[in-house]
Amino acid sequence: MKTLSAFFLALLIGLPTSAQNFRQLRDVKVNETSLDLSKTNCTVIPRNAMHSRYRLRSLVLPLQLDSVGSQAFFACKGIGGRLRFPATTRVIEASAFNGCSKLRELSFEGTTRLAPFAFANCSGLRTVRLSALVPPACADNAFDGIDLRRVELIVPERARKDYRRAPGWRHFFAKKETANVCCPEEILVPQPLTLEVFPEETFEEAAESSGKRKRIRHRPLTWAEVIGVEAPQELNNEKLQAERILAERTAYMKVRRKTGPTIQLQLDASLPNDEAYTLDISKKGVVLKGKTAAGVFRGLMTLEQLCIGNGTGVRSEKIPALHIADQPRTPIRELMVDPVRHFIPFADLKAFVVEMARYKYNALHLHLVDDQGWRIEIKKYPQLTQKASDRVGMDDMPERISGFYTQAQMRELVRFAAQYHVMIIPEIELPGHEVAAVHCFPQLSCAKKTVPIRLTCGVSNELLCPAEPFVYEFLDNVLTELADVFPAPYVHLGGDEAGQPPLGAWSDCPACQELKRKEGYMENWQLQQYLFDRVIDRLKALKKTPMYWYEQEFKTIQPGCVVYAWRHGLTKTAIDAAVRNKAQIMLCPGEHCYLDYPQQRGDMPEVNWGMPVTTLQQTYRLDPAWGQDSTFVRENLLGVSGTLWSECINSTERIYYQAFPRAAALAEAGWSYPSRRNYTDFLRRLRPLTDDQQRRGIAVNLSEGLTKE
Repeated sequence: MKTLSAFFLALLIGLPTSAQNFRQLRDVKVNETSLDLSKTNCTVIPRNAMHSRYRLRSLVLPLQLDSVGSQAFFACKGIGGRLRFPATTRVIEASAFNGCSKLRELSFEGTTRLAPFAFANCSGLRTVRLSALVPPACADNAFDGIDLRRVELIVPERARKDYRRAPGWRHFFAKKETANVCCPEEILVPQPLTLEVFPEETFEEAAESSGKRKRIRHRPLTWAEVIGVEAPQELNNEKLQAERILAERTAYMKVRRKTGPTIQLQLDASLPNDEAYTLDISKKGVVLKGKTAAGVFRGLMTLEQLCIGNGTGVRSEKIPALHIADQPRTPIRELMVDPVRHFIPFADLKAFVVEMARYKYNALHLHLVDDQGWRIEIKKYPQLTQKASDRVGMDDMPERISGFYTQAQMRELVRFAAQYHVMIIPEIELPGHEVAAVHCFPQLSCAKKTVPIRLTCGVSNELLCPAEPFVYEFLDNVLTELADVFPAPYVHLGGDEAGQPPLGAWSDCPACQELKRKEGYMENWQLQQYLFDRVIDRLKALKKTPMYWYEQEFKTIQPGCVVYAWRHGLTKTAIDAAVRNKAQIMLCPGEHCYLDYPQQRGDMPEVNWGMPVTTLQQTYRLDPAWGQDSTFVRENLLGVSGTLWSECINSTERIYYQAFPRAAALAEAGWSYPSRRNYTDFLRRLRPLTDDQQRRGIAVNLSEGLTKE
């Protein structure tokens, strides 16, 4: 077993504990498998200290440990054996060891307080020892996700009776469930357009002639009485989703009764939007109507959140009578992931689709090509994945990063995502961020020289050569295959960060200068427009709508394209260009939507290239209309996008940590109408959902008041 080097342990000896110290241990010394902190002066292990360090196998805690921060060892799936917490240990914060599935034994020598989900999903746990005569404070959900019947709790014999009654510890003797209470006004994200909850006793005006009021009882739906799901054939997928929700989230039991409440899924062409739905719940059952199957599915995601209730984790017993009418404000709500800088395993991509669909996202944007790799199989050019899908290093992280997606896998992902009404939008890059392609085919560049795969972030001067015929042949073949694999109506072409100085590379290319003379161009940006126009024409012939990151170098936007407003401080400039050119626009301004940025100071990623902080509240504050009028919303605004660039995101768990809960905030910005949005209310509605995510072993950033004891 490779023990962490003395040099790096010295970082923690005699120095104040800091996230930066642990970041070195976590992300730079990636190959060490054993971490012994017993000889250090470390007293505080900060949050996220060793977050999702899969290779870690052995851990020895400091002898004078005071506290372990939230998610400090989240998903350290390899840590096995026994952990000893000395008497000095005051607290283990939320989800500190969540998902450490090989831990076998815990030993507490003092009165350590255990926060929510501190040891959740530690499924290999078999022994817990405590010395305290008074049961330490322990959140009732500290050990969620563990079959405690298989765990021996060893406590002082004379204190055993007290442990039997103590919150958290009592579950080791007999599981005591807390009621799952559904308060619809305190759970739903995004906030629906209208929500009316009926108290159990209301009055309704009778006919005017009588002048009397009639008492009406609105009794809740009791899941144990439900007999099944009814749906037409065209909603068979949604019927399966409804049955999954019943099985996973409610007290429903499959029975042979012929009468009783049902879940009825229906299509209603009169609804105003393809994703619009109505949801009615009463003692007679659920009636869910959508204009399309997508609308029905969005309603099912609302129903599933209602079943989460107050986030206690037990199955929903009942839901109050209610009526919801809902529809989205923007047509597309997407998240973008980047498997280039750090590869995302295929199975994890599928799981991410499921999670984002819970918040009514309808597009996953895949950034498949960049300077650091080529991640999609192109049958015409097998060299791309043979030579450009494996490297060692990303900035100061010396790990091996390898992998690509076959076309068969991407077709499977498309089919899978369609079950959740999420489309997959592929992105390649041009004319910049193409070092991986140039590495395989030097003739794509002006210099015609082989270049190495880039191992750092930043912008390269290696651009595609707009005067090279092979560039258009290459892009034609790549786009033809992509269009066949991905049925979504969109293909993203990149286009970012190719302006000055990189465009200056074309000034030294005789072929580019000759093309400028031939076309009557005066500036290099016109060559970029020339390149894009040819590629866009090809995409349109393939019946795809081109998308690209808007840069000021684009003096015009070709009709029928979609541009993304992404640069800090330039959103209004991009909007003005879209309006002027009658183009549609996606909003993902960095100050609101770059979810790879830290959520607060000192948060992951601790070391970066000057990323600003993007708080949860900043993300929530995004106005997709950006203060423009209703004409802009109707004619130009296509949607919102949250980006997860992965230079510093080196595990799947960290994708979730960076995304959530900000992705929930962005989902509400893109779905809910301004009159229905309120940040304080959003936080209240979000807490049961983040509890549910932690219970399911999903990393979520808790730094903005989302924990509760």
